[in-house]
Amino acid sequence: MRLVIGIGNTLRGDDGVGAAVAQQLAAQQHLPDLRVIACHQLTPELTALISQAEQVIFVDASANLSAGEVKVIPLELDLADLENVRSLTTHDWAPAALLMAAKALYGAQPRSALVVIGAQHFEHCEQLSESVRRALPCATQLILSLLRGEAH
Repeated sequence: MRLVIGIGNTLRGDDGVGAAVAQQLAAQQHLPDLRVIACHQLTPELTALISQAEQVIFVDASANLSAGEVKVIPLELDLADLENVRSLTTHDWAPAALLMAAKALYGAQPRSALVVIGAQHFEHCEQLSESVRRALPCATQLILSLLRGEAH
């Protein structure tokens, strides 16, 4: 199984971009073994699901990139790398923590990456900013390429 986890609060403007990407991927469903979920925050309960995947891609907003910029960060991490990932997401370093928990608890080490999309507005609203909305097709295609092994 391949797993995509879109992270973000759809009631906080651009913070909902991870969920929006997950929704687009679920609608396209190009890959038969793909499971797509969206969540407001990552929780320890996801560790078991992550441990069953051969590949996991997390999708989140970043306040540290230009609005609409899309970046892929491989998550083959050790503890020294956590600070770098923490600075790129709006949801702390939970993807790396969940991957480390999956390895410690289940011996699982799926191929993994974090796809971050630059965001600018986090106020209370249900709309993505124009620059983030324009980045959705690019992010979706990039993730599909990663899942097919075509991009790094």
